[in-house]
Amino acid sequence: MARQGHYPIDDLIADLKRRGIRGSKATVYRTLPLLAEAGILQPAIVAGDDRSYETTFGRHHHDHLLCRRCRRVVEFEFEAFEILQREVAARYGFRLESHHHELVGLCPDCWAKEKPR
Repeated sequence: MARQGHYPIDDLIADLKRRGIRGSKATVYRTLPLLAEAGILQPAIVAGDDRSYETTFGRHHHDHLLCRRCRRVVEFEFEAFEILQREVAARYGFRLESHHHELVGLCPDCWAKEKPR
């Protein structure tokens, strides 16, 4: 719960070991979905190989921009997304329970490096 920001699962496991908390990697992987279901954490970054989580308990909902080159993550809130997703769910008769928005592209620094000169 005290963990801040986005953290890869392996970093979480290493942190637990440093704190002297015993448990196998398999136990952590089995526990993460339960913590997500309970609303304590959620997958933060799911694109690519670097899956990570973030603590959600006591935090406002937000979405993510992810730079595909440097892996920079920007958290953002955009009410229009929230309105549109409710409209889409209603159109198809879904009761929306959760969602995850992750926009992948290039941050300004990486975009500047990639532009033809």
